[in-house]
Amino acid sequence: MHNSRSVDFRFPVIALALLGACGKTEKPAEQAAVPPAPNLVHVTAAEYSFQAADTLPSGVTTFHLMNQGKQIHHMVVVKMSSADFQKMDMNAPPPADLVVLGGPNAAPPGGTAEATLDLAPGSYTLVCFVPGPDGKPHFMNGMMHGLTVTQGNSAAVAPAADITVKLSDYTFELSTSLTAGHHVIRIENAGPQMHEMVFVKLDAGKKIQDFVQWALKPNGPPPGMPINGAAPMTVGSVNTVSVDLTPGEYGLVCFIGDLKDQKPHLMHGMIKQLTVN
Repeated sequence: MHNSRSVDFRFPVIALALLGACGKTEKPAEQAAVPPAPNLVHVTAAEYSFQAADTLPSGVTTFHLMNQGKQIHHMVVVKMSSADFQKMDMNAPPPADLVVLGGPNAAPPGGTAEATLDLAPGSYTLVCFVPGPDGKPHFMNGMMHGLTVTQGNSAAVAPAADITVKLSDYTFELSTSLTAGHHVIRIENAGPQMHEMVFVKLDAGKKIQDFVQWALKPNGPPPGMPINGAAPMTVGSVNTVSVDLTPGEYGLVCFIGDLKDQKPHLMHGMIKQLTVN
């Protein structure tokens, strides 16, 4: 995500002998060191829990979320201990110093989502903010998991991106148009407040507004399915995701409530439909 072939190991010996006979040698070209891949962490989601490691080393990390539940779930990485998170007043604006790093956004039942981000040492909580049938965010039913990040020594870097999406009030700004095929997308929150990117593959004939209406009041089958996006993130946070796109209609949405009027950002225009050819 290489076909093997037989190799004649006599060739290097013959080649060296010929070079020696000519009395000339050339310094082999130095190959650039390939950085190690990010640490891959599997997280299982269900109603209403996460199964995940309790401790991880710091550094660039890919979270692979597997939804084994019957509802949509995502996984938000909050830089705060579980005890402190539970003390927060969820009816008040988030603290100014709250750090939310994103993570895999909505994964449908039986589906998966991935996001790569950089973890510094400290205490974290994995949280699901998706509302359940009772209207309450899943974390209020216990869907959170404490995580301790210790000092690591990995030199891993995020995958090189071919597209950048900047989130801001209230737009998704793409560095280039999306096309069919494999893409690595760098998602940046340019501020000035928290944002997310819910990335949806729409069913034929459906609009992103149809998905929004379904998401706000689920009734019947969804008019599309979420694919790798970025969960809520504070200003300056960066997530990297990989997607394999087929031709069709897609949509980007931010459901986060605005700091000024608490209306979802999509009501301020942070919603976008894209055609992929």
